[in-house]
Amino acid sequence: MRKVIVFLMCACFAMSAMATEPTCEDHGGTTITANNGTTFCKSNNGMNWWSAFTWCESQGRSLAEFSKMCGNVSQSPSNTEGDCPNLQGKGDAWVWSSLAYDSYAAIIVNLSSGALFAYGRHDGGTGHPCALCE
Repeated sequence: MRKVIVFLMCACFAMSAMATEPTCEDHGGTTITANNGTTFCKSNNGMNWWSAFTWCESQGRSLAEFSKMCGNVSQSPSNTEGDCPNLQGKGDAWVWSSLAYDSYAAIIVNLSSGALFAYGRHDGGTGHPCALCE
């Protein structure tokens, strides 16, 4: 009987050790590692700014802060290559930041060029900015 109890305890321990938290990929996203080593979770689908907040929160994350995405650079959405060198060359999508630009738009970042742009927060859908969660 003692052997059975020990065996069951070992089996329970092994099963609990195998359980892992869901990954970004489990939620329909892709893990992005920025040039400074910070990791983010990018949604695989475009969405509006409000949906991006919700998508991140559904994973226990938050929509990425501009300062964590781009560091201490100008927040001016000039659409110039290299404005956000930390994310430059990290994909081929535009991604939302949590930074509102005005009453209509928020700052988005192009993962290919590192350019910044002000994009309407209610706009979204296929081909539009993806969520970027921290």
